Amino acid sequence: MKKILKGLVKYLALTVLLACFLPLSLQHVQADEDEVEYSLPSYVGHLSIHDDGNATFTQEVTYDFDSDYKGQYVTLGKIGGYSIMDDPKVSATVNGKEKTDITVEKTDSYEGVKLKVYNSGSDGDRVVLKVTWQIQHLLNLYSDIAVLNWFPISDWDKGFGHVDFTVDGLDASQGELYAHTGYFGKDPQVKRTSSGYQVHVDNLPASGKLELHAYWPMTSTLRENNPAYLLNKTNEADFLKKERDIKESKEKFRHLFYVTLPLVILSFVLIGIFCYLIVLYSTRTPSFPRDARLYEAPQDLAPLVLAKNVYNQSFDKTGLKEETGPLKFKYMVQATILDLIDRGHLTYRQEGDSNILTRIEKEGLSSFEGSFLDMLFDGRMEIRDTEMFSRYYLDKDGLEKQFKSARTSYEREAIRSQGKRVKYQFTNDGYQVAKGVEKEEFALGLPKIYRDFSPKEKTFNLLGVAALVLSMVLCILSTLFLFAAFGSGLGFYYILGLLPIAGVTILFWYLVKRRRQRCLDATQISTYYQWHSFKNMIKSIPSFKESELESVILWNRILVYATLYGQAKKVSDVLKRYNIHLSNPSLDEFTYSAAPFIMMNNVNYLESYVSASDSVSSFSINSNSGSGGFGGGGFSGGGGGGGGGAF
Repeated sequence: MKKILKGLVKYLALTVLLACFLPLSLQHVQADEDEVEYSLPSYVGHLSIHDDGNATFTQEVTYDFDSDYKGQYVTLGKIGGYSIMDDPKVSATVNGKEKTDITVEKTDSYEGVKLKVYNSGSDGDRVVLKVTWQIQHLLNLYSDIAVLNWFPISDWDKGFGHVDFTVDGLDASQGELYAHTGYFGKDPQVKRTSSGYQVHVDNLPASGKLELHAYWPMTSTLRENNPAYLLNKTNEADFLKKERDIKESKEKFRHLFYVTLPLVILSFVLIGIFCYLIVLYSTRTPSFPRDARLYEAPQDLAPLVLAKNVYNQSFDKTGLKEETGPLKFKYMVQATILDLIDRGHLTYRQEGDSNILTRIEKEGLSSFEGSFLDMLFDGRMEIRDTEMFSRYYLDKDGLEKQFKSARTSYEREAIRSQGKRVKYQFTNDGYQVAKGVEKEEFALGLPKIYRDFSPKEKTFNLLGVAALVLSMVLCILSTLFLFAAFGSGLGFYYILGLLPIAGVTILFWYLVKRRRQRCLDATQISTYYQWHSFKNMIKSIPSFKESELESVILWNRILVYATLYGQAKKVSDVLKRYNIHLSNPSLDEFTYSAAPFIMMNNVNYLESYVSASDSVSSFSINSNSGSGGFGGGGFSGGGGGGGGGAF
């Protein structure tokens, strides 16, 4: 089950990463030729519109460098019918002093002009770059109004701490100017002045857009100087309607992504949790008295049969870590060995420093026990403790060294094949043991004490899965839409919401998976309760008084089951302390040997071999043990666009 859980975790993690990084790739590809560390604390822009409709645009950008640099660059777009006259004027100050030895490289294209300013410096410099542009035909002219529809800022590599923009010219007392930075976040501050308008924006993110949308009454000068560009129709009503539509769109989208979608997602999450809680409540294991004790095993079952029937743990799946439960795999193996010693199918003896197990051919051996002994002895009749499960041995460290030094894919695949061979061997052998255990359950007529989910429980489980998955899908789609359609950093908040939802989904999936494996049948609870009480007794043996110890019979069976529950060492110490001997001589010798459970700990070899085979079979060449901003814009269909950065 751990592998399945890991697969689900990896899938969700991949989904989250894709949701996080794909939008970033959609925003823009950074144009830096060399990685330069810097920030842009401020942007000061000034647009002066002339009576003839042309304009002078001045931008002052402040750079704070945290690394050496070669220079800066700025761009200005021409999309929208504008044209840039003459060569822009460029000046720069470094740490408050004007720098005269700068070189400007101009690139002119259909889309716009790029200025590359070679102005090298070092870490800690503050550079103020000033560029003055002459723009022709900036306004759209109608019979009643002149319209400004322009992006002065759109494609900067870094965000600005604050932006101050001034627009003046024409008749400032009439008309209106609107500024937009996107559908989300705080709107720019627009203030009318005696000469025009002032626009202020705080924390404009990288690639954030500033759009200016304004109109002034048409003048005779504009008509006389631009007859070819004059459109013979009115536009004031359309202009104002467009701004009303923009306002309504902002409110709708903000309500959708700030209120509606979060509430919908939260509702699905709560529905999912509610459904899961119903499933977990209806399939809960009854609480049993903690002090309940049973001094004799309810049934005389082989450890692996007990593990499967009472705890629903299969030998092979537990060994492969595909399922977990209250019993550890190594204890299942240890208890089976002691059980076979107790029943006379194995003998134990010491020879010097060696612990030796001998296989005894006699009747009464179940098919699964025969398969288990084949795994343990690998065709031999006698083995030392260090030779247990030797057919699954792999030198993981040695093979890893060989793999790293292998020169061809053939050599690497040959090494992987060794791990695959051992893993297949254990998988096949373990399956034979597990199938034999199921046959033994049937032969003994043991009732099934676990049940499948009821139709109602299955329905609620499905609804819980659907609700939580749908909430995650909404988070991911919202993130992608926000970045792709609006360039908005609001999508990061949906990612932050996705993470706990994914965590809750994994948690409930895991809990329900475990519950489904061990959903007790109400009619068979007494069987589980008896074994529960018996386990309590075993765990409390170290605290028994001598009179209580006398009430315990069949200590050899007690030791077998104590081993299965991980209490073997404690029970063995009690036997030695009170000089209690077992009826089985071989098992008694084992218990009273100098270090009996050192030998049993060698059973861990099997776990390590299986784990090593999994690692070796999957060796690979590299095998080794901003801003919550608001981008967007484009409300009114403006043109232009200004960007920049450093190199």
